[in-house]
Amino acid sequence: MNFFADFVGGILRGAVKLALLALTAIFVLGVLCIGLLAVLVAVIRFLLTGRKPAVVTTFSRFNHAAQQFRPGGWSKQGAAAATDADIVDVQAHEVRSPAGGALPPKSVD
Repeated sequence: MNFFADFVGGILRGAVKLALLALTAIFVLGVLCIGLLAVLVAVIRFLLTGRKPAVVTTFSRFNHAAQQFRPGGWSKQGAAAATDADIVDVQAHEVRSPAGGALPPKSVD
């Protein structure tokens, strides 16, 4: 009787293991398919609208800001490489309303 119980128990354990393995594989493949579908929808949306995804612009800004901390510092081709010829000093002056005209109302922020 012990042999028969061990045999049935072994078969049931194997069946449970196979069922769990199959469910795990289905879950992983489902998550991968959902992720692939989301990426596909995002790519089609970005192609139709002509705008870069927020992820791309965020990481490009981060990489640009982090450039100063990398060996070699800022590249001379970037916009941050300003020379003295690019800087213009101007004299500040007060802006007055036209003759007889009223000043525009101040906006409240």
